[in-house]
Amino acid sequence: MSEQSEKKVYLSASRMGTYDKCSWQYWCKYVLKLPDTTNDGAIRGSICHLILELLLKPRHKKYYDKIIETQDIAFTPAVDKVVIKHLKQQNAFTEENYDLCNKMIYVGLDNDFFGGEGARIDTPEKEFTIESKKPKYNIRGYIDKPIEYDEEKILKIVDYKTSKAKFKGEELESNIQAMMYSLAAKKEFPKMKRRIVQFLFLKFPRAPKQELEFTDEQLKGFEYHLENINNALSNFDEDSAKSNYAADNGNQWLCGPAKSGWICPFHKPFNYYVLLDEDGNRIKSSFENDFKPSEGQSVEQMRYAGCPRKMSGAQECFGCEGEGSSDDFDDFDDSSLDDFDF
Repeated sequence: MSEQSEKKVYLSASRMGTYDKCSWQYWCKYVLKLPDTTNDGAIRGSICHLILELLLKPRHKKYYDKIIETQDIAFTPAVDKVVIKHLKQQNAFTEENYDLCNKMIYVGLDNDFFGGEGARIDTPEKEFTIESKKPKYNIRGYIDKPIEYDEEKILKIVDYKTSKAKFKGEELESNIQAMMYSLAAKKEFPKMKRRIVQFLFLKFPRAPKQELEFTDEQLKGFEYHLENINNALSNFDEDSAKSNYAADNGNQWLCGPAKSGWICPFHKPFNYYVLLDEDGNRIKSSFENDFKPSEGQSVEQMRYAGCPRKMSGAQECFGCEGEGSSDDFDDFDDSSLDDFDF
């Protein structure tokens, strides 16, 4: 077993979803840590999450009131400024993207934003980490908005969605993300007798909510499922990466090209730069050499040879001894917002 496969893996819904849909994409994203191009939808989602988190702060209540009154962030310059600034930073400032952010932020605010009577929200964007020895698994993630109702002993877990389609069928009934949130809530909020996961789809103003609740027995079964996934990913290597291509398992849509022009970011070859620690382990990568290495760190230029399933005759290993697992958090980096105190 290689050094990378011996390292602890922290599961998340998106990590598990990627592994299930395409083993090669998992290899590229979480082991090689290749750079990826962020699409407009992801950018809009990150900005909406950020604004909805900031507006929960009591000192920003006046901005919430103004947006609810006008149904438009343009009448709240402080909020408007943050949205525009971050769209521009991501090279995504268009009228369409701005309008979509505007509408989705309003939907998020207009649906029991503060939880209603008896609600308490102590920690928006609550991080959780669970390390279980029996069954053996590790999970890590964030809950957008945990709302506690102390009198009823109910915890409502609100998760904002900016996708263009709601969940349906098995995707809803056996939703991995909802089960992971419920499991985390059971351990992080032990006094709560019920845990309700509410997905709030911000592109569906008339009926944005989908709710799920799981029994303790269902969550116990889910824990053993997590153990199985943990075992597979703890021993994940390049051979594993070639075992379940999206092109062969019914998920060809992940490969592209789509009518929109979108194509899997790991389809074609490209050059990139990687930041390494003193032991040669990958920290992160970028298409540009824009790193500022700390003491002991180094930067190397590398070449990714493309997806071996799609690139005929491509060299399949890229001098890419991808070490370690990465945290499955590609969420918006809001560290640059420290100076934005509405």
